[in-house]
Amino acid sequence: MSCKVEKIGINKAKFIIEIGTDDFLKAEDKVYQKEKGKLSAPGFRKGKVTKEMAYKVYGRNVFLEDAINVCINDTYYKEVKETGERILSEPKINIVQFGFDKPFIYEAETAIAPPIKLGKYKGLSIDKVDIVVSEEDVEKRIDSEREKNARLVTVDRKSKMGDILNIAFDGYVDGKAFPGGKSDNYDLTLGSHTFIDNFEDQLVDKGRDEEVDVHVTFPEKYNEKTLAGKAALFKVKIHEVKEKELPKLDDEFASEVSEFDTLDAYKDSIRKELKELREKQMKEDTKGKLLDMVVKDSTIDLADEAVDAQVEEMLRNYDDRLRYQGIDLKRYLEMINKSEDDYRKELRPRALESIKNSLVMDEIAKLEHIEANDEMVDEELTAMAKSYGMDVEKFKKSYANEEDRKRLKDDLLYPAVLNFLYDNANIK
Repeated sequence: MSCKVEKIGINKAKFIIEIGTDDFLKAEDKVYQKEKGKLSAPGFRKGKVTKEMAYKVYGRNVFLEDAINVCINDTYYKEVKETGERILSEPKINIVQFGFDKPFIYEAETAIAPPIKLGKYKGLSIDKVDIVVSEEDVEKRIDSEREKNARLVTVDRKSKMGDILNIAFDGYVDGKAFPGGKSDNYDLTLGSHTFIDNFEDQLVDKGRDEEVDVHVTFPEKYNEKTLAGKAALFKVKIHEVKEKELPKLDDEFASEVSEFDTLDAYKDSIRKELKELREKQMKEDTKGKLLDMVVKDSTIDLADEAVDAQVEEMLRNYDDRLRYQGIDLKRYLEMINKSEDDYRKELRPRALESIKNSLVMDEIAKLEHIEANDEMVDEELTAMAKSYGMDVEKFKKSYANEEDRKRLKDDLLYPAVLNFLYDNANIK
């Protein structure tokens, strides 16, 4: 087996891969073993047809196409990796030669990482951002905690924005009830915009046991197309009007929601936590800005195919995330009234930026011999364990295998490069 590389300019290459006859015949046999359960021939039970009989019944080329695909799938990435070239797009395959008594030869043309003229990446100057935590920031955090610990109290008065109404409702379009338009017991927070249009506004200044006719119009781009743009009537009955009663802001509250005995100590802890979080975020933002500076100062001539491939990868990833939420990309684009081609055009600048970022970081890592150290791995494992709610030490033991830790180190290469940029920058 051999692989030759022919460069096409600086950002494309043709890989000419030759596979010996014996290896090709092994691929053909692999296909036969997989497909024989589907074969039938006179005098043989289904699944028991010999390879020689299959050739007689179906022709000598019966397994040829699949054998070619097996050979390509089994050899392409392995052979290309050994050349040291980094491929950036799916290959265009051209079969040069095939048969049963001569080597199988194919060509794979693809975009590759071009040579990079790296910009300055050490000693970069950047302004330091002052971290300020105001009293308002502290009060917002405390208010959020009070909201979490609020209790609902039934009140005997007219409703207002912010109240929680327990309601029953029946929805009608064109005088007919529609699926999903009914509930006998629903808690609706006025002002939450949970319901469409001005539904909630029409329930302000209403009292317990009142019945209200709520008139709304479904949006033109409503996800249920049978209702899109339609006028609707909801017959609503208010069972209860409730309001949130916030806990009193005092030492007792502080001791209940934190490890501190006094409100002042609790506020100091929040102030410290917010400062640490903002310092961490500022550091990450600074790393990103430093990388942007290096990329902007570098010369990278990418093939269009590389950017196209990155766009497709981004589309696949986004589609996967949407499907996890119960919708696919096609449906999402319909909802936002956008074509897939338009969306691809929008993604291209981000795709280009993503490829350039990774190529620049790879180059810096190579020049500076950077790799993630054990300390970074331990920090990442600790963070992962906490996010999963698992015991840190037990979780770390699950990564005791050297191969698993190596994969994690590979994943942490780019954070290690960003740390290098930050540690070697002039932050004023």
